[in-house]
Amino acid sequence: MPNLMMLFWLLCAIIYVLYKLKKKKMVKALFIFTLLSAFIFSVSPLPVFMVRNLEQQYKPYNAKNTSQKLPILVLGSGHTNDPGVYPLQRLSESSIKRMTEGIRQYRLQNGGPVIFSGYSASNKMPQGEVMARAAVSLGICPKDTLMMIQPASTWDEAACYKKRFGTKKPFILVTSALHMPRAMKIFKRMGMQPIAAPTHYLSLHDPDNMTYNWKPSASKIICTDKSLHEYIGAIYYNWRDISK
Repeated sequence: MPNLMMLFWLLCAIIYVLYKLKKKKMVKALFIFTLLSAFIFSVSPLPVFMVRNLEQQYKPYNAKNTSQKLPILVLGSGHTNDPGVYPLQRLSESSIKRMTEGIRQYRLQNGGPVIFSGYSASNKMPQGEVMARAAVSLGICPKDTLMMIQPASTWDEAACYKKRFGTKKPFILVTSALHMPRAMKIFKRMGMQPIAAPTHYLSLHDPDNMTYNWKPSASKIICTDKSLHEYIGAIYYNWRDISK
């Protein structure tokens, strides 16, 4: 998946090599392309538009306090295994937002199993377990927490959930608003009935500020990087689904 800073420095290195090789026309063309890309992805309104185009596809969801306690699936999004801090402090910003949204849905419907997903890339405590421990520390009953600690991607998470819980019962799917369209598409393609509960919005409407502006911003680079990750991921999973 793309990393804009890595691509930027790669382009700079290529420009330097071409300069040393006295390829003046290629240097000029690549230099203009790099500057134009930097302008488009960090100054123009395009990054915000790309993010909002994904994040606004699903509205926030409030679970209903009924006798039917729907399962709540919280997708993983990164953590560290630093033993010097508590599980809550090991979670990435995105993981904290997802976990707290899962807890909110749990309290809104006054219970229900909460399934925390995520593997470990280091053979230490997996993401799902870290989130589950953090959720218990914030008041979720331990018997209501379940874990899926094998999946390493959204596709794997969907396949694991289907194998373990089936497709007949609806469930609340919690993930970042930016990631929600791709996640919903994957789960639905596998025959499941997810209810979108998006969280962790990168672009929020502030009445006191313009949503789309031409101000250079590091946050726009982050928006571009993350939205490209989702768009390219959607293309990949479309190809993967078709190729089967």
